[in-house]
Amino acid sequence: MNEMNSDQRVGYVSGVIEGLAYSRFVRDKPNETGMQCIYDWYYKDNAKRWKNSLFPVFEKYKDKPVGVILYVLTKKACGA
Repeated sequence: MNEMNSDQRVGYVSGVIEGLAYSRFVRDKPNETGMQCIYDWYYKDNAKRWKNSLFPVFEKYKDKPVGVILYVLTKKACGA
């Protein structure tokens, strides 16, 4: 993340979100509620999410993998 420009970061994080959402769907299928919650959490008001939530958390936990951070955030927002 530290070596990526902002476009690359958004693309990378969006890919991780896609993976988390699909993983949730596979676990819960045919129920799409968890998957949709993850999509809504990330894609609704995306610019505000980056400014108020993602940038500060990524900065605070520079030593942690992005996937782990996003998993914790989406789990908090959308349950296990």
